[in-house]
Amino acid sequence: MKKPKKIYWWLICFLSILINFIIQKWPDKSMKVTFCDVGQGDSILIQQDFFQIMIDSGKDERVLGCLGQILPVWDRTIEVIIITHGDEDHLGFFGEIMGIYDTNFIFFPDTTKDTAVIERVKEAIEHKQALGALLKQPILGQSISFPSGGALTFLKLPDQKSEQVDENDQSIVFLLEYGETRWLFTGDLGANGELKLVKSGLLPRVNVLKVAHHGSDSSSNLDFLTTIQPDLSIISVGADNKYGHPTTTVLENLNKIGSVILRTDQLGDITLTANETKIWVSRTHQRE
Repeated sequence: MKKPKKIYWWLICFLSILINFIIQKWPDKSMKVTFCDVGQGDSILIQQDFFQIMIDSGKDERVLGCLGQILPVWDRTIEVIIITHGDEDHLGFFGEIMGIYDTNFIFFPDTTKDTAVIERVKEAIEHKQALGALLKQPILGQSISFPSGGALTFLKLPDQKSEQVDENDQSIVFLLEYGETRWLFTGDLGANGELKLVKSGLLPRVNVLKVAHHGSDSSSNLDFLTTIQPDLSIISVGADNKYGHPTTTVLENLNKIGSVILRTDQLGDITLTANETKIWVSRTHQRE
C-alpha cells in the first residue's frame, strides 16, 4: 500500500513542477525584448504572445543559448526574421537558425557584400521559401503589427543610389511602438546615417535605444542622442574586444543626456519588459 502512495506523491510533485514551468514560459500580452549576449555582434528577440521577431543572429552558436532560455520548448517558429545588413556579426548564424526554427517572413535588404557567409544565408532563405516562407524587401514606413497591440516600423532603408556608402550606413533602422513606449533599433548605423534621420524629422523621443555599432565612436553622435533622449541605452558588445568598444566618447555622450547604460558584456542576456506605459528590466542572465 505504501508504494502506490509514494508514486502518487511523486506524480503530484512532478505535475506541480511542470505546471510552474509552463506558467513561467507561457507568453503574455506584454512586450518583451531580449538583447542576446552574442559577444561582438547583435541579436535581438522581440516577443508578444506567441509572436516573435528576431533581429540579427550574431555570428556563432552563442545565440542558441539565449533562445533556449527565453523561447518555450514547444514553440519552434520565429514568425519574422529581420537582417539589418550584411556584416557577419549580424547575420552569420542565420543559416543555422533557419535550419532549427520555422519562419514565415524574412526581411533581407540588398547588400553590396558577397561573402561565403552571405551565400550560406541566401541558401537557407531559398530553402525556407520552398517551404512557404516569404522573402521581403523592407519598405520605408512599412509596419509589422503585433497580435496584442504595437508595431515595428521601418524608418530607414539601404541607400541603393550610391555605391560609396559604408556597409554600416546601409543598416535598416526601425521603431517599435507599444502603447506609450518607444524603442529605436539602429543596427550598425554610422553618424552620417544618424544625422540624416535627425534631418528627416522622423525621430521621436524614445525610451530605449539599441546603441549602434556596439558603441563605436563612428556612431552615437551627440546631436542624434539629444534628439531622441533615450532613457535606456543597450550596448551589445563583446567582453575585452579588440576594437575598444564601447568607446569613451560614446559612453560620455550617453552620460551627457542622462541615459542609463546596460551592456551585454557586463550583464549577459538582457530582457526588457513593457506594458503600455512603462518599461523595466525583467531579466539578465550571464551564460557560461
